[in-house]
Amino acid sequence: MEVRNWGQEISTVPRINKKVYRVEEIVDVVKNPDSYPSPVRAVGSRHSTTKCIDADGGTLLDITGLTRIDEPNTEDRDNMTITVGAGARYYDVSRFLQARGLMHYVNTEIGNLTAGAACVGQTKDSAFPGEHGQVNTYVVGVKYVNAKGGLCEVTEESGPELMSYMRASFGMLGIVYEVTFKITRLRLMKLYHKAYTLDEFIDQLDELRSSGCALMYYMMPFVNRILVEHRSYIADDILDKADGRSEGDATSKHLLTKGSDWQFRLRNTGWSKVNPFFGSVCQLVPRALKDYFLSTADFITMAALATLAGDTVLPAEQTILYHETPLKSTQYTFSIFAFGMKDFPQALRDYFAFVKDYHQRTGWRCTVLNVGYRIYQDKSSYLSYTSEEESMTIDPVTNADEGWYPFLKEYNEFCIQRNGKPLLNQTPLLTTEHCKAAFGPQLLEFNERRKTMDPSNRFLSDHFKGLLDF
Repeated sequence: MEVRNWGQEISTVPRINKKVYRVEEIVDVVKNPDSYPSPVRAVGSRHSTTKCIDADGGTLLDITGLTRIDEPNTEDRDNMTITVGAGARYYDVSRFLQARGLMHYVNTEIGNLTAGAACVGQTKDSAFPGEHGQVNTYVVGVKYVNAKGGLCEVTEESGPELMSYMRASFGMLGIVYEVTFKITRLRLMKLYHKAYTLDEFIDQLDELRSSGCALMYYMMPFVNRILVEHRSYIADDILDKADGRSEGDATSKHLLTKGSDWQFRLRNTGWSKVNPFFGSVCQLVPRALKDYFLSTADFITMAALATLAGDTVLPAEQTILYHETPLKSTQYTFSIFAFGMKDFPQALRDYFAFVKDYHQRTGWRCTVLNVGYRIYQDKSSYLSYTSEEESMTIDPVTNADEGWYPFLKEYNEFCIQRNGKPLLNQTPLLTTEHCKAAFGPQLLEFNERRKTMDPSNRFLSDHFKGLLDF
């Protein structure tokens, strides 16, 4: 039976495709290789744009049945946590927390992200000062089934080194069935957008970075513009005096009454439906007309987003719950590379030139948007793409078509030549050479830990074996 990712551009053909609802089912699968052949690979919402779901000839474990959400632990206000099943969706957990006056540190865009995938994979979002933009940084406890079918647990306190490996494991060290996140009290945000030319953006980049705002940006190379989304927490006297420990607590009611959500509701409608649909229509028209439509859409997007501002915006509302089986016209795909701050300004300038040159040579361009995020240095994951320094990303987004993968081949080479770091679950068409250039000896060290924990390669797919030279 063929299984495809959410964007429908990647597929795998496992011999067994099994949805699990209890940890005992996972144990039974792992312990019985005759009935459930290797590799055993866990899968969640299937939003990854690489072959993470690859389980050809093996066993694909759908963990979306593990949806338990426990009440948050708020006894220690500096170390609040919530424990959930590996199949719990980020969107659902965010709403659960928000109703209790709490929130995730990272309110990431794709709400279909499952807790298990958030734990062992790579994500990105613009980070607030003193915080991080990778969801797995805030995973402080994991329960998993090891390669022998045993039940294991590791926490940040009991095993920080193993936690670092788990955050970079992509399911190769065990099948996660329970995740504990560190959480924080609910805060409201100030939100606004501002447009820059490419030169203005680069000239003011240091000022933007020190502004105290989380920075996400829309890159529009064909009209020479960058639109920056600024987000910052606001002070709130009632919040500062409150516990926020229960659903009926006055703080929760105060914040939910005061907070607004219309800004992100409108943005998310454009991002998840309008823009992809418009892009799919543009793919059907002649090149000259397509170019005119897409460039006009850039100016419309800037004008529309400029109206989406507010002083009391609810952070969790930026998380989008995508339809599990969307119309083909609203499906999109993307890639991502992160660049350290010493390389980013020139890489960005070169990228604007690169996509215009590629379009002139081939007639192909992204039909949705190019976006990016500022993400602080973060060594929490063993294969963190921001382990060396604060970074900013360049992410092309498009409706997938026959021109996407030829573009990616050149885009990947372009980024690697400029010291870009990929995300192994969100950067398609990587080669072994790309991974070695980005992560070097860390891959060898990770593989040594992997072989210790899974000597029989129960969880190792052909995709990761080839990609990482394992």
